[in-house]
Amino acid sequence: MILQIVRERLKTGAEAAYREIEDETARLCAELNCPHPHLAIELPTHSTEVWWLNEFASDADRHRVEKEYAENRLLMEVLERNSARKRRVTEPFVSVYAAHRPDLSRGAAWTIAGARFVVVAVTRETPQADGSVFEAPDGVRFIMKPARTPEQADEDARALGHDARVFTVRPYWGVPAAEWVVADPDFWAENPITRCK
Repeated sequence: MILQIVRERLKTGAEAAYREIEDETARLCAELNCPHPHLAIELPTHSTEVWWLNEFASDADRHRVEKEYAENRLLMEVLERNSARKRRVTEPFVSVYAAHRPDLSRGAAWTIAGARFVVVAVTRETPQADGSVFEAPDGVRFIMKPARTPEQADEDARALGHDARVFTVRPYWGVPAAEWVVADPDFWAENPITRCK
């Protein structure tokens, strides 16, 4: 499994403008049949850092999804336009493809279904706590652990150490997979994808 992690930091005072862009993008992704589920998570204490997570079964799966995006010209026009708009309100984004390391992962298997929070630790060390480990080509490891409640997320963050941070899932943004919606329909009810069905 491969996890694409895109990290965006907002410029000072840009929260409202960023939210407007992403709200529009979410709505249009639903209307224009975005081909692949993806998740938005943000730090709960302030909305100045947003991460986007895209999961792929393999490199071949990633290339297939990229081709599907490229073939959807209307969607690509929206994404390209809104990416240009976001460059005015964000610092340069960081994107990395990280490979799942089952040999380093411990505990429950990685799944977003039912999660409202994602605990994240970034390290170059070998992890010593439960979590799913994804390793970037430069050796940076992302230890991730989905959680249902804030209490569980806080407990998982303490256990992970490594300066772990708790991110909240942003249910309006992104494109939820069907199994995410089934696992927590009330949480995903506001997403434009669920409204289009």
